[in-house]
Amino acid sequence: MAELSAVEARTLLARAFVQDPLMVWFFPDDEVRPHACAVMFGLFAEHYLAVGRVDVVRRDHPVAVAMWQRPGQEDGGAAEPEQLPTLGGLMTAVMGAGRAAEIGGAMAVLGELRPAEPHAYLHLLGVDPACRGEGLGGRLLDEGVAAARGEGLVACLDTMNPANVPFYEAHGLSVRHEVRLAGDGPTVWSMATG
Repeated sequence: MAELSAVEARTLLARAFVQDPLMVWFFPDDEVRPHACAVMFGLFAEHYLAVGRVDVVRRDHPVAVAMWQRPGQEDGGAAEPEQLPTLGGLMTAVMGAGRAAEIGGAMAVLGELRPAEPHAYLHLLGVDPACRGEGLGGRLLDEGVAAARGEGLVACLDTMNPANVPFYEAHGLSVRHEVRLAGDGPTVWSMATG
């Protein structure tokens, strides 16, 4: 695993996810979205770099990253109560209290879709848009799935981007649930290894 800073991770992930249907739903303003994504992904990066599994492909800078949650870890991005910002506090500050509560309520369904058996959850897999199509995301995904399998775990993820479903299927995951998020939210494909 190559070294990666939270700043590098948040920048890469913001660029990778700026047009993702979930991020467009979260942050509809095109000009604000890259910055809001970077702040949110910065919290996740800090968390996973401290306690998760983070795989990265570097050239002169990081071009692909995968962040996995393992059994027994806190939910990704959950700060200790005395550490600021918390994910909920950040979302409220960026979206406003009403919209943050609406989105938080809609997203709560994701936990219910995860496999009951012990699992490794792929929270984030992002590839620099200039490097897509080079197999970097697939390489990181295969490494993480193999590591989960080696630990006797199911590998799982949620994607809100329909273009990602065939990619994940080609790497051994299958759709277990397809759910439309409440309100005007996107569809979620909850996927896992067999």
